[in-house]
Amino acid sequence: MKLLEDEAAVSISIGFILTFVISVVALVTVLTAFYMLMDRAEQTVMRSEFEIHGNDISMQISSIDSLVAVMDNSGAYIGVLEYDLDLPDRIAGEHYSVSIVNSSHEILLRSKDKAETKVMVPYSTKNMRVIESTIFSEAGRHYIVYDPVYRTLEVR
Repeated sequence: MKLLEDEAAVSISIGFILTFVISVVALVTVLTAFYMLMDRAEQTVMRSEFEIHGNDISMQISSIDSLVAVMDNSGAYIGVLEYDLDLPDRIAGEHYSVSIVNSSHEILLRSKDKAETKVMVPYSTKNMRVIESTIFSEAGRHYIVYDPVYRTLEVR
C-alpha cells in the first residue's frame, strides 16, 4: 500500500525525463543552428572564390582579344594561341563547373552539389567570337584556345 501512495518516486522520474528531453531539444537546436551557419560560411567562401576565378578567366579572354587586335593591326600572322587555365579541383571542398554563356557574354561558375551557389562574371570581346562551352573542375587541366581560321575562342 505504501508503494501506491508514494508520489516522490514518480515526480523524480518525471522530472528526470522532462529535464532530459529539454536538454536534448536544446542540444539539437544549437547543433542545427551551428550547421546552418557553417553552410552559409561555406557558400560565402565559394562565391568569393568563384568571383576571383571568373574575373581571372574574363581577364584572360580580354587579353587574348587585345593580342588578336594588335596582331591584326600590325599584319602579323597569328597561329593557334593556347593559354593554360589554372583552376583548382575543388573550392570549399566541392567540385564545380565553368560555363561560357555567349548570349549574355557571361562566365557562369556553379557548384556541382549546391545549385544555389553560383556566380556570373561578364566578359567582352571585339575581335573574336567566344564559343559556348562548359568545363568541370574534376576533369583536370583546362585551356583557353584561340583558332585564327574561324576567329573563335574556346575554353576546354
